[in-house]
Amino acid sequence: MFSHKYMMKVTASIIFSVSSFISLIFMTRYVGDAYGMMMWGMAFVATFNAALEMGFHLANIKKVSEGKDLSRCVSTYLAIRVVTTIAAIVLVLLSSLLLHRFSGNFPPEFWIVMGVFILYFVLENILMVMTGTFIGNMDAGKESIVLATSYIVRSAFLIMFAIMGASAVLLSFGYVIGVICALIVSFILFKSLKVRLVRPAFFKEYTSFAAPIALSVILFAVVSHVDKVLIGAFYDEMEVGYYAAAAGIVFSFISLGIVISPLLLSHMSRLVGEGRADDARNTMWTAQKYLAALMLPATVFLFMFGSETAILLFGEGFADSGAILSVLAFNIYLVTLSGMLAYVLLSMDHTVSYGKNATVYAVITISLFFIIIPGWVPDIVSGAVGAASALVMGSFIFVLLLTITTRRFGAPGIYPRTYVHIAAAAILMILLYLVKTYLAPSNIIQLVLLAFMSMAVYTGILVAVKEIRKSDIEFIRDTLNPKNIYEDLMDEMKKN
Repeated sequence: MFSHKYMMKVTASIIFSVSSFISLIFMTRYVGDAYGMMMWGMAFVATFNAALEMGFHLANIKKVSEGKDLSRCVSTYLAIRVVTTIAAIVLVLLSSLLLHRFSGNFPPEFWIVMGVFILYFVLENILMVMTGTFIGNMDAGKESIVLATSYIVRSAFLIMFAIMGASAVLLSFGYVIGVICALIVSFILFKSLKVRLVRPAFFKEYTSFAAPIALSVILFAVVSHVDKVLIGAFYDEMEVGYYAAAAGIVFSFISLGIVISPLLLSHMSRLVGEGRADDARNTMWTAQKYLAALMLPATVFLFMFGSETAILLFGEGFADSGAILSVLAFNIYLVTLSGMLAYVLLSMDHTVSYGKNATVYAVITISLFFIIIPGWVPDIVSGAVGAASALVMGSFIFVLLLTITTRRFGAPGIYPRTYVHIAAAAILMILLYLVKTYLAPSNIIQLVLLAFMSMAVYTGILVAVKEIRKSDIEFIRDTLNPKNIYEDLMDEMKKN
């Protein structure tokens, strides 16, 4: 059942969120400078690695979900990843030499951290070959086990290193250890697929899918990482740390939403291929409905109480993360929504249209980064807060572009009753503003209770206007039933 597959991935995302929260708390409190340096070096390498992925990961998911020969799919994708990984390493090294020659703003430790993350991404790219195949094969449980392993091991070592007061270099090895453990687990689970490495035979199919979106993927990579690179270049590693800490909280929530996007690509590709357009539309709108109910209360709460949340989680030393968190909170819903709309277009083979929209979004956002972050425009917020503002503006534009495009193609677009959720979020925001003004909650117990109250108020509004009905409660109960999820997971393990 699709909803059970989603819950498997959500379980892994919850593990990621919780472990990330805990490791962030320790790193910001014990090794704030080292954390900022680590995220700076990671962003530099990740920019090139993600850019040269060029959409082939999505191509692999799409082709596997279409029932293509698994051995040939895996062999083709592995060959592609080897070539793109080598190219990424070369570009990172060349860029390093150029920076070393023309810039004196990068401390020696930065280069070592960068080297550690080169190793990390080499291993991560191998892992993606297997996890991408799991997704395309609708083996969400296997993928979730692999990702959960990586998250738990990585966070455990990050916490241990932080308590030790480790350097940025040693902290970075927490990522390497996590991905090594995930690789071991992935190899074990991958055996059941009985994949053999053969001569790659699908280069044309993979390239034809990836070509229309390659430029947008490259630009997306720049959007995802260049903000931290620019903040580090124009300010310092602590400013990177403030921004990365706030982004970490936001991404913990976003991860609960975006995990559905690859599943939508695989599931809807099959439905569309079988001529079941109505089922595809209902799947899309149901996903939007429930994710809005999950994401919008979190968006509103963090917008209103960003500073209080940052101080409680990271300590007074990271109070500057609060303003960044309040702005970035809007991306929780915007990124989740844009991800679903994007994968609808991809599932219906509208890759050219998706690529155009994504390119426009990325160009606008990157331009805003270069204009706003350095502080070249007077009377406009700059630095990390400016980066957050640019990112949110770009995400809003992307949602608008994707909405227009899905309507033009008659594809499942925005859920028709989204306005009900927006109205409920607006009411919640007014109530939280009054609470903040007259009660000023600040300690952890008050904020936790307020967070639960926010969800209750939001849900109550939806029940009152009959957006949530008895059938929804039964659906959610079935989706969350551990027995059903376990049975689906066991089916995955046995089917191959």
